[in-house]
Amino acid sequence: MSIELIFVALFIIYFFLIWRAGKTFPILELFFFIYFIQYIFSTYLIYNNYPQLESWMPVKEDEYFGNAIPAMAFLFGGAFLFGKNINLRPLLMNIETDKAVKLGYFLLAISYTMSILPLIGISLFNSILSFTSFLKYVGAFCFLFSTNRFRFLIITLVYIQSLTEAFAGAIFVDFFIWTTYLFFILILKFRFPFWLRASFIVLAAPVLILIQGSKSEYRKATWTGKKETGLNTFSELAAAKNLKNADAPFIESDGVVKTVGRLTQGWHFGLTMRWVPRREPWSDGKEMVSDIASSLLPRVLFSDKKLAATQDKFRKYTGYKLRNSTSMTIGVLGDFYVNFGPAGSLIMLFIYGVVIAKFLQFFITRFVIPDPINIIWIPFMFNYLVRANNDFYTGLNCIVKGFLIFVLINWLKKRLWKESQA
Repeated sequence: MSIELIFVALFIIYFFLIWRAGKTFPILELFFFIYFIQYIFSTYLIYNNYPQLESWMPVKEDEYFGNAIPAMAFLFGGAFLFGKNINLRPLLMNIETDKAVKLGYFLLAISYTMSILPLIGISLFNSILSFTSFLKYVGAFCFLFSTNRFRFLIITLVYIQSLTEAFAGAIFVDFFIWTTYLFFILILKFRFPFWLRASFIVLAAPVLILIQGSKSEYRKATWTGKKETGLNTFSELAAAKNLKNADAPFIESDGVVKTVGRLTQGWHFGLTMRWVPRREPWSDGKEMVSDIASSLLPRVLFSDKKLAATQDKFRKYTGYKLRNSTSMTIGVLGDFYVNFGPAGSLIMLFIYGVVIAKFLQFFITRFVIPDPINIIWIPFMFNYLVRANNDFYTGLNCIVKGFLIFVLINWLKKRLWKESQA
């Protein structure tokens, strides 16, 4: 491979994503784009262009890409060969604005009510709070399809709160992800031309680099220092950082280097390849069976149900001890690798891609085409597919719980508003 080929592939995948965004909510294409950046693009740059980061990679380049490239090809081969392209854009004209407003307020009420319950000592619903907290974004999307005079104010307030939470915790992933989802909804609603939607990366990339370049200093200053959280503190630190690196070429700047290092999933996958099966035997599917059972069965029926955000699996299959309470996963490719080995994982990744594509097709055919407002639920259910530090369990768990929450809310909506069955 060459650096030219890597960049050409990146832009082909990006423009494919942007082209599909004009016709549907492109969750599979976004999945592909993010994984290419995480497993191929950023990792290639580390091996070949950023020697200061190469020590992160625990296996040789040929060994890494000899596993990562076929794994990506089989995963997305299954997803795109068996997926069905459905043009949803014309259907959005059929959304009833009054129902969109009702649903928007309903989802906002559920989201904020659920977030208040732990504050007043009610912990019964803690297991689903990580999902219902995202309903505020889904509710905000509803207002884009309404004529409510406060619609843009409501959307702005939701995202201001999200940004405030991001600065308060110095964790920006939710804001980034849901801003990206909002962008794709805006494309469909307002029919942005190709050139305008393609320019998104021109705006997004510098913001990402700016935040990644100053995030560690911001966390240090606000978590263990005496600085207050907020935009002012972040701006001061970012300005000082840019001044310090003013003479460095852009591609060698601290922000770019940290962004490349933060984006890669190659470190996780490489650690897994180095440890399994040399020090830890193949799981032979046992871990994946446990993942599926934990996603499908409630804890009352499955006492060994897994907990999210733990170090257990990462430590077991990489041999690496994380500091403090940091949680990390071995990633989707790592999950299939430890369960089925290099060859078997290709077959199972292909099947996984097919299953994702077929479920998406089922949801669109069964729920979105009859009632187009349900397009807002696609990012909710597939949210964790495109996140950094995700794995098979979190992705499947999000789809299962997200679909169940959708079914429940859809049922309540029809009962409360006496909607006719689709």
